[in-house]
Order: sequence, then C-alpha cells, then structure tokens
Amino acid sequence: MWRTELFHPLIVHLPVVTLLLASAAGLLRLSAKGNSEFLGKLTFVMLVIGVISGWAGIYTGQLAYNVEVRKICDPKVLQNHQYWSYVSLIVYTVVLIIKMLKKYIATFNAVIINVLIVILLIAGGTALGYAGHLGASVVYEQGAGVHKPADDCSDYNPD
Repeated sequence: MWRTELFHPLIVHLPVVTLLLASAAGLLRLSAKGNSEFLGKLTFVMLVIGVISGWAGIYTGQLAYNVEVRKICDPKVLQNHQYWSYVSLIVYTVVLIIKMLKKYIATFNAVIINVLIVILLIAGGTALGYAGHLGASVVYEQGAGVHKPADDCSDYNPD
C-alpha cells in the first residue's frame, strides 16, 4: 500500500479540485454582482490551498516519475504530464502572487489586472485539465503505479 509512487495520487487530487474551483470562482466573479466579494475571497483561498498542495503534488510526482518511468511503454506521455503540470502550477502561482500584490499595484489599472487574472485562471485551468488527461493516460492506458495481479489471482489478498 505505501509504495513511493502511490503518494502522488494520494496528494494530487486536492490541488486539482481547489485550483479548478479557483478558476470557476474567478470566472463567476465576472458576472456576479452581489457575491463578487465572496467569490474573490473564495478564489484567493482556493488558490492558496491549491498552490501549496500543488507543489507537494509536484514533489510526489517527481518521486513517482523516478519509479515509473522505466516501467511504462511510452515515457514521453509521462514527461508531457510532468511538463503541463509544471506549466499549470506556475500559472496558478503567478495568479496567487498577483492577487497578493494587487492592492500594492497601481489602483488605476485594477480592471486590467482583473482581466489578466481571469485570462491566467483560464490558461491555468486549461493546462491543468490537459495535465490531468495525460496523467489518466499514464495510469489507465499504461498502468503506471497499478499492481498487476497474476492471471489466476493467486497473489490476491483481500486482508
């Protein structure tokens, strides 16, 4: 159960959900009138949780990569998964930094900064979705990290 390559799927689902929620809240904020402040705070909180846990996911992904890269049929898919994971997390980290510094940045450019944040949230969500697709491909098409039982299931132990 506690194989090194299993730490990644254990960790990585939290940042995926929180970062996608940050993107959704950021997009909803554009059209929300009464809930705009709430959605702004929700976006920020989801970004903080997602970025911190995302970098933990990158670390555990590197551990899994070192174990699985030699076991799968096409390591290029795993490398692309790693690349797009970095891209998405860097984009989300930039958005978090912009949001943290937003009140210190020139206030007359608030509209431009808000548009930039939304564009980056869309880009981050797109890259994250593609990274997730590639990760699923590595697991479900190539069996990375998956235990393969014997044909007669003689090694299966339900306890």
